[in-house]
Amino acid sequence: NTMLRPLSSSATMLLAAVLLACSHYAFSFSPSHVLLKRASQTFAASRCPPLQIQMQKTTPSPDKSWNVGRFAKTFTFFNGNPILKLIPFVPSGSPSVPRPDPVQLSSSETVVWDFASLDSAAFASLWAPLDDVVMGGGSASAISQAEHGATLAGVTSSLNSGGFCSARTRNVSPAYDLGGYKGVAMKVRCERGMRYKIILRDREGWDTVAWCYSFDTVPGKWMDLKVPFSSFIPVVRGNTITPKEPIRPSSLYSVQVMLSKYEYDGQLNPNFTEGPFQLDFGPIRAFT
Repeated sequence: NTMLRPLSSSATMLLAAVLLACSHYAFSFSPSHVLLKRASQTFAASRCPPLQIQMQKTTPSPDKSWNVGRFAKTFTFFNGNPILKLIPFVPSGSPSVPRPDPVQLSSSETVVWDFASLDSAAFASLWAPLDDVVMGGGSASAISQAEHGATLAGVTSSLNSGGFCSARTRNVSPAYDLGGYKGVAMKVRCERGMRYKIILRDREGWDTVAWCYSFDTVPGKWMDLKVPFSSFIPVVRGNTITPKEPIRPSSLYSVQVMLSKYEYDGQLNPNFTEGPFQLDFGPIRAFT
């Protein structure tokens, strides 16, 4: 998102070091969980399934200041702990996970990122929220398994120049080779009918080129979204770029779904409403 200022490398390292002093207590009682209560209550009477996490019994409010603990938790999930990597024989966590096996559905479709085949531990190791806390914002979300696949729910907030929530997979190793396919597909539903993004990355690392595609949802209705690889546009930190080469379907490391106040190059999302949201989506499939 172009309106948010990225942290310097020195600041990132310093803040990652905070993780060494953060306990499970700090993470469990982060104010971000309070935001999720608002999303759950808003959709309790809707057709969307309830958010399956334990909520705090406090008045919901967005983060009014930068949540360092939640930043550290997000950063280390996707990057490992850079400080611990400097200490011999101390596990630092891996920024990648073994690639789950794809599931062949038919001669023309294959499930790449599945949910039904993952137990709770495998799901928690692969998927996590990636919100604007990484750039100083106060939005918060959670992703959970559901009968239809997964649900991303939370609250977006413009506080501290924020405005986006997302869920992303860790990079898989080895990468998926979808060179023989035309694109990716998934079923999606949003009760409020807003514009989301699906994002693919074809390079290793945390802050690589994000290949994005924006799509509008129909309020309360399931859609079967199909996106050719040729429709993805290259983006770096919210700005479109001229790529040196097209997307590489033969080397896909991660997938991400996002709700953002911003589109690209500083433009606002024309189909966005700040506040609670819930996106239901199914397995991510590759089609020929």
